[in-house]
Amino acid sequence: MIDPTNIPAEEPEVAPDAMTPTRRPQPVGTDAPVRRRRIVRAAIVIAAFAVLGLVPALLTLQPTFYRHIDSLAGQYEPWSTSTHAEAGCEACHASPRAPAQALRRARMVGEFYLMLAAPSRAAASFPAPTNESCLECHSELRTVSPEGDLRIPHRAHVAILEMECVECHQYVVHELSPEGGHTPTMAGCLTCHDGEKAKNDCWACHTEKGAPDTHATKDWLIAHADHSTDPECETCHKWRDESWCVECHSHRPQSHTSDWRAVHGDRIQTHRSCEACHEEPFCARCHGRLPQLNLDPTLGLVR
Repeated sequence: MIDPTNIPAEEPEVAPDAMTPTRRPQPVGTDAPVRRRRIVRAAIVIAAFAVLGLVPALLTLQPTFYRHIDSLAGQYEPWSTSTHAEAGCEACHASPRAPAQALRRARMVGEFYLMLAAPSRAAASFPAPTNESCLECHSELRTVSPEGDLRIPHRAHVAILEMECVECHQYVVHELSPEGGHTPTMAGCLTCHDGEKAKNDCWACHTEKGAPDTHATKDWLIAHADHSTDPECETCHKWRDESWCVECHSHRPQSHTSDWRAVHGDRIQTHRSCEACHEEPFCARCHGRLPQLNLDPTLGLVR
């Protein structure tokens, strides 16, 4: 017989979901608008950074941007009429390598905002062009074209002597030389071509720079003083020191022959080149102070 006290009590039935926490029902489609708002906000931020960075980057790539900056406006006009007007600032003033170009553009974005914040602030200076930048265009396919009769062995200067292009060509784009052109000045050439470091003979650099036609006249040695103030003479002669003139003028001229005292009065009527060496007091030493006094050398009064 079964003892009723030993019969285990039946456990009450529990609903299957009673042991798990109940979740509050969510409205259908609530996550989608939140996600869209986040995407829109992110897109706005990205677009803002893109505009704030891209617009200045594009503006500073245009040379016309710099004509409105006081410290650089003077550099723009000469560039716009130079042979390099088709090359932008970055082409010459930054390395052609991609990392250097990117770094330069990032820097100019910063300069753009600095100029907006402080308009009176001087803009960043541009580094001098390097040979690497020059050779991007002036390669074997597009060589340099010297003006006039110049003969410049560029390979010898760049490859052998390892000179920088801008050492000679500092007047190519942004300013004119003292002579008013873009060609390297002779003064610059003669810093090396001084006869010691390098040859200073005319033919070292010039193919046709011989004596002009005026030098071929028979009386050139006598009459050249009349041309001494001609600007064309300065092309060659102003670069020589005074010793070049003294080389001739310290000696008796060829025109002063043994009968020069007797004939110089006639010669002076046709050649006024005496003043190149002699001033009026020199004449007065023999002829006195009176212009009408024309002493005849045969009188023996003139020594």
